[in-house]
Amino acid sequence: MLQRVCLAALLALAVSDRLVGEDVQQRVDPYWMLLHEPAVVEALQLDAAQARDYQTLLDRLDVEYFPLRNRQREEAYAGLLKLVEEAQMELAKILKPKQAERLQQLQVWRLGDAAFLRESVAAKMRYTGDQRGRIERIIADAEQAAKPLYEARNRGEPPGPIEEEYRELKAREQRDLLAVLTPGQRAIWQDLHGAPFDVARLGQPRFKAPEFLETGEWVNGTGGTLASLRGRVVVVHFYACGCINCIRNYPWYRDWQERYADQPFSLIGIHTPEVDDERRIENVRRKAAEERLTFPILIDGRNENWNAWGNSMWPSVYVIDKEGRLRHFWAGELKWQGMDGERIARDRIEELLRETAGESRTTGASG
Repeated sequence: MLQRVCLAALLALAVSDRLVGEDVQQRVDPYWMLLHEPAVVEALQLDAAQARDYQTLLDRLDVEYFPLRNRQREEAYAGLLKLVEEAQMELAKILKPKQAERLQQLQVWRLGDAAFLRESVAAKMRYTGDQRGRIERIIADAEQAAKPLYEARNRGEPPGPIEEEYRELKAREQRDLLAVLTPGQRAIWQDLHGAPFDVARLGQPRFKAPEFLETGEWVNGTGGTLASLRGRVVVVHFYACGCINCIRNYPWYRDWQERYADQPFSLIGIHTPEVDDERRIENVRRKAAEERLTFPILIDGRNENWNAWGNSMWPSVYVIDKEGRLRHFWAGELKWQGMDGERIARDRIEELLRETAGESRTTGASG
């Protein structure tokens, strides 16, 4: 079975993986991310009661998920594994057997060619030692060949030629992998996938964003709560007023605020100090005025919000949809080393502004 894969989808998946952390993500299967993918939820064909219970479960677990993102590697891994185990246990009560089987198949689709080396897959395929070695080399060579394409895409080069080269690369990789298998193994590989699924629809996970933790201190007036901003697209950016990487993002924040002034859009800053001088609210207020930052800024002097969101880098930019769900995340400067994070974030903002509130929901009941 040849899988249709495009680079844009894989890059989107890579961004969503970074919400967890690349090392942790490599050690935990894609189950957690898949649960938050609208295309996956649609494929499960939940009824109304299942959809309600499913979303309630994810919303509860997401509150525990975000703080794991800035924990030490082993602690983050243990915490995420606990969440996955709890999700599996609860979904065993929510999903019907056929739905649970489909979810397993979608994990294979999500892994792509990397699924060949999953222990659960290898156990069913019963590779010989020679087969396993050849498979490992094919996958490693393809990943190495794809690196320049990832870099070109991140630099904002025209996507058409890059996508075409990537599709050719993946097609060769898949043909080479299937050539290693016996006819019986190919049949098993196809059975593991079940019905066709378009992986290009992945890379759109939706997480319930953490609520702001009120500290009682704001600059430029209160921004309210995320709950009070439902129906609006919200950009939340964590920063420190003396951080040069943060300062380099200011022009884009000013542009967004002006560009979307007549639309349901809000910009909220959360100031988490990095050094002692940044702990003085008068300095935050003065520098905001100097930089013409007029949006509400929550003072996070004790890092409560920083930790609740699981940040590890100044600045961090989040784009939240009209239902209060995280739809895009960017860590660091938006224009860092030739990358065009500003354009990517702006495209996402405009996409979400076009959505109705109902379209922002992760789950939907089947007819």
